[in-house]
Amino acid sequence: MSRKEPWTHVEVLRLGHRPERDKRITTHVALAARAFGAGSIHVDRKDPSLERTIRSVTERFGGSFSIETGVSRRSVMGRFDGTIVHLTMYGIPVDRAVRELPEGEKILVVVGAEKVPADVYDLAHFNVSVANQPHSEVSALAIFLDRLFGGRELERSFPGGEVRIAPASHGKAVLPAGDGNGSMEIEDPFSMEWPPVPSEKECMTLLHMLGTSTPVMTHVREVHRMGMDMYSRSMEFGSGRDLDIDAELLSAGLLLHDIGRSRTHSIRHVAIGAELARRLHLDDRIVSIIHNHPGAGILASEAAELGLPEEDYIPVSLEERIVSHADNLVGESRRRPLERALERLRSKGALAAVERMKRLHEELEDILGIDIDALT
Repeated sequence: MSRKEPWTHVEVLRLGHRPERDKRITTHVALAARAFGAGSIHVDRKDPSLERTIRSVTERFGGSFSIETGVSRRSVMGRFDGTIVHLTMYGIPVDRAVRELPEGEKILVVVGAEKVPADVYDLAHFNVSVANQPHSEVSALAIFLDRLFGGRELERSFPGGEVRIAPASHGKAVLPAGDGNGSMEIEDPFSMEWPPVPSEKECMTLLHMLGTSTPVMTHVREVHRMGMDMYSRSMEFGSGRDLDIDAELLSAGLLLHDIGRSRTHSIRHVAIGAELARRLHLDDRIVSIIHNHPGAGILASEAAELGLPEEDYIPVSLEERIVSHADNLVGESRRRPLERALERLRSKGALAAVERMKRLHEELEDILGIDIDALT
């Protein structure tokens, strides 16, 4: 449970800074202090370069964090009218200290280097350890502040900056700061209401929100184009008008067939993807498309050997078979003829899978009334 409003009542005192040797570590102490809820940092050695760096970060990313270097530790600790906490591996456990800190008091957190003067231990109201093992003062400060604020410091906003980071599972999104009041939370796709059969735009949004990588996004777009080309060619020149193909379902299945690859690139992505679709309350037919799309199908006996739940993964409906084979005929980003896809299976010794894929290809050409290889 958090004890007080973050980033208003905490200051940090950094001891033992050596500008010629400790530039990086002290910079990280200051950045951790700013990011995890402190309002200011005092550094015992004068370092104009360090001051410029931290002020530049604050100007760019917002907030009102301040830095002062070249201070006297005795002066800072002596005039501080609050509770002084010294982080050291020899102190009492951090959780106990947080429970015992007086409510409503300002806090000065003292972060030392290798050798801390003995009077610091005496002047501190609490000598606190974050694990009784050697580790970085940066990690000690970050963990202490997080325990102090109960994680609420991670939700704070930093108004007044030039830019803000939009959290994303993949990639980098640096946006204009705006008014600084925008939510920093990543939207949870599982808390949203999705149509049972999402549109193309909704499918792409969903994949993005799940953190699907750029290569996988490129792959599913091409699989989508391949599958919809099969459908369109059949409608125009083949048997499509006589078939009961749900174009919206097919489109969504083509885009979402690899939804499980937002979590893993192993073959288990088919089972994981089907479970994701269930959690998102998508149409059961989409769940089946995802579940049954690999290769031209996997038998239960083969699934167990691959680490999948022991059940059949065989495409049955026409939409399932089109998605499965469109995926077969697209590599990472480019289409490939049937023979090249078969060669890949032969190189792995998957001869049964070769026969299943050939049979699926022939069946689809017969049903759709088109030359599928002409589309690759």
